[in-house]
Amino acid sequence: MAGVKIDGLADAISALMAEYAGSVLDDVKEVAGEVAKEAVEELKNTSPEGAGSKKGHYKSGWASKVTTEGANSINVTIYNKKKPGLTHLLEKGHAKRGGGRVQGIEHIAPAEEKAVNEYEKRLKERL
Repeated sequence: MAGVKIDGLADAISALMAEYAGSVLDDVKEVAGEVAKEAVEELKNTSPEGAGSKKGHYKSGWASKVTTEGANSINVTIYNKKKPGLTHLLEKGHAKRGGGRVQGIEHIAPAEEKAVNEYEKRLKERL
């Protein structure tokens, strides 16, 4: 900013703010990717493991992907690619075929809460 005349002050400030915004966005995207990968690993470690020939199939199916990435934002989705319809049933429980209920095994909510807190913490540290 040294040597900026008063006529060019607004342009100089705008240029600095645009540079800062770009830097912040890079940090946001990087932290989002890191935290998503960690959440996927946590889900792989804490998900319930079923019985039968496909033991561990649900547990190993966790993945993340960038669903939208714009000039000012990024959305990362964590999902189960092998058993997508099973997530809600295992997390919340479900009715049995012959009557009664199967209790849910809460494993997604704790991982989500941890990821949100970690994301906020890391962004605060960087910014």
